[in-house]
Amino acid sequence: MKDTFSFWMRTKLKDAYSGLITQDIDFVFISKKKDYFFFVEEKNSLNARIGPAQKIIFKLFNDYLLNDNPTFLGTHILYIISPNESNRILLKKIKEIKSQQILKPSYEIEENILKFLWNCEGNPPRKKTETERSQYRGSYLKINLDIVRKDFLFIENIHWIFVNYCKGYFIFVEELTYNKKIGEKRKNFITTIDEIFRANQNNVAKNPKSGAYYQYLGYYQLTFSQTNPDK
Repeated sequence: MKDTFSFWMRTKLKDAYSGLITQDIDFVFISKKKDYFFFVEEKNSLNARIGPAQKIIFKLFNDYLLNDNPTFLGTHILYIISPNESNRILLKKIKEIKSQQILKPSYEIEENILKFLWNCEGNPPRKKTETERSQYRGSYLKINLDIVRKDFLFIENIHWIFVNYCKGYFIFVEELTYNKKIGEKRKNFITTIDEIFRANQNNVAKNPKSGAYYQYLGYYQLTFSQTNPDK
């Protein structure tokens, strides 16, 4: 939809090949005792790809989240092409993740992709803004989460992560339209994510192309009277 913040960003801000990556995180699962957590990206087509921008963010998480408490168990891709499959796929995947039957997925950037990314020197070699698809983004997984909610303190999404990969700075953003307020449970989730990332400040994680070391700057709130900054 052309009046969404997502569409506004794609027309007003830099793109992923010019120094700025913006991405939502579909699901964050945090255990009851806050001793482990993991992210889930839902794909509703077997042909859906993990683009370079997504890989950079997922690799950022792997490299940045090094503390043992809570333990980060990775970002996992779930391909769900039918709502009838979501329960089975979700339960199987969570069992594998919790028991660590599967390794934390790796998101190394292939050399044939890396050569097209900008090293933040001179002018970007290309410009490419992904097509706005928020109007198509349903979720088979979301409607079936009740079967596992009892096992987790939080199952939430992160509206946006902004990554300036030239400087290494990144933030999370809570998008609120029509002057909505944040509920208490959502506030507690945001506080938990903020604490996790502040506790993981390190000088190890860096962007694979620019070489800039990542630095977490906080979880911010953007409130609009309607749906985007121009409304």
